[in-house]
Amino acid sequence: MAKDYSRLAEQIVQCVGGKENIKSLIHCMTRLRFQLQDTEKVDTGKLQQTEGVIKLMISGEQYQVVIGTHVDEVMAAIEKVTGVSYGGKIDAVEPEDVKKGWKERLSPKNIVNVFIDTVAGIFLPLMGAMMGASLLKAVAIMCSTFGWLSPDNTTYTILYAIGDGFFYFMPIFLAFTAAKKFDAERFVAVAIAAAMVYPDLTALYSSGAETQFLGIPVVLISYTSSVLPIIAAVYAQSKLEKVLKKIFPKMIRSIFVPVLTLLIIVPVSLIVIGPVTDVIGSGIGNGLGWLVETVPAVAGFALGVLWPILIIFGFHWGLVPVVMNNITVYGGDMLLPCTVGTNFAMAGAALGIWLKTKKTSVKSAALPAAVSALVGGVTEPAIYGLNLKYKRPFFIACLCTGVGGIFVGMSGVMFPSVMTTCILTLPALIGLGGASVAIASAVGFFGSAVLTYLFGFNDSMVKEEE
Repeated sequence: MAKDYSRLAEQIVQCVGGKENIKSLIHCMTRLRFQLQDTEKVDTGKLQQTEGVIKLMISGEQYQVVIGTHVDEVMAAIEKVTGVSYGGKIDAVEPEDVKKGWKERLSPKNIVNVFIDTVAGIFLPLMGAMMGASLLKAVAIMCSTFGWLSPDNTTYTILYAIGDGFFYFMPIFLAFTAAKKFDAERFVAVAIAAAMVYPDLTALYSSGAETQFLGIPVVLISYTSSVLPIIAAVYAQSKLEKVLKKIFPKMIRSIFVPVLTLLIIVPVSLIVIGPVTDVIGSGIGNGLGWLVETVPAVAGFALGVLWPILIIFGFHWGLVPVVMNNITVYGGDMLLPCTVGTNFAMAGAALGIWLKTKKTSVKSAALPAAVSALVGGVTEPAIYGLNLKYKRPFFIACLCTGVGGIFVGMSGVMFPSVMTTCILTLPALIGLGGASVAIASAVGFFGSAVLTYLFGFNDSMVKEEE
């Protein structure tokens, strides 16, 4: 029988200031993500103490309520309680919300918050499809590597197409989510992306033929699987549309605005935006790649230690465009493999707590959290519900992830796509990365479990109310 979350839904809505205070609401795998009219109305203390809420996080102007893997059921209960369907709403800072003074808008803190919020808002809706496609692509590559399927076999061709199709046409998916984020016309954005990955343009790039538009030289790059060019193009589209809508009256706006937007943005993207963003992305990727190649042990350790910390602040989203650009340019990414032990380490630390504690309330939370991280790759219950709460288990997990990152960094492993890390995907990960991935995963899980059991936790850390 399905659990009734109506009471929890009512409490959450009340704590965020009532349904009238909710501007927009979406959810990811484990979190409710609120945009609110007035943040002063939020009772943060009561919300964090609400049974069923793991943690409250504030990222920029977004209130993230960590629920766990049953978040979709809580979301449905909130929609039932409020009588409002929130799905598909923009999940972060909307363009019109940034009507603040220039000093505040250009402050380093605000710039970082807006950047992270923007990247998360663009990529978050795609993560389910991305993870599914990544795993299937890894399986196809593994089948070819071990000789189970020949690349000439049509079964391999279809399997690889299922896995790689998402990444090949990624600009089209990104165009849709970026348009939603930047408040641009979504299907005009999709049309821009479709033009950029048009087969004839791709063929021109492959042939190296000289290309011009109205006599202006066009430096073609490969836009299939690219990330930065289409995001920048859609941002430019959003600004142009606002100008055009002021120029044309409503009765002819629906015709002239899309036509002029396409006619201006596509050539500008091919001539200016694409080449410039390609240079920027390649520069960042080359710099980080140089670091991994020059001091692989140090880079692997640093990435491993810092990755869980970046996750809790949401800063890991800032590296997503770099990772995707690496995959496009080099055929693989060398950064994420160094963090492969993160989920296993968080699971191990939670397991260490479960083994050590004699308190029923902690045991009942620790084992499901460990299983969630180990089997499903969902670490929020382990991170926020236990490891970060008791501090030492979290830092032990960071340390063990870093030690594992040394092995991966020194082996020069590259992943051809973004991969979720859990026990179910481990065979595919090992197939791609070899022994170093297995070692990093084992060090993360068993190292964190043992060290947490011995040094990282005791029941005196547990507050009386728990």
